[in-house]
Amino acid sequence: MTIDELAREYEAQYKTISAKMDGLKPLLYIYSGKELLLLRRKLKIYYDMACECKRVGALLSCYYDEEEEND
Repeated sequence: MTIDELAREYEAQYKTISAKMDGLKPLLYIYSGKELLLLRRKLKIYYDMACECKRVGALLSCYYDEEEEND
């Protein structure tokens, strides 16, 4: 697997996690009490995971660009 392929994998995971979050967001208006708290925690975890996937994907996709600049 190349670095570019790995970058695309991270970007795909970002999109998958984001879609999962979008599917859960309407439940914020339905749930209450303990269920709402658990949902918010789950969404926070998914958000952190999505941000990390986006960050790593961007770093990997620019990997060769940074090497060429240093030459």
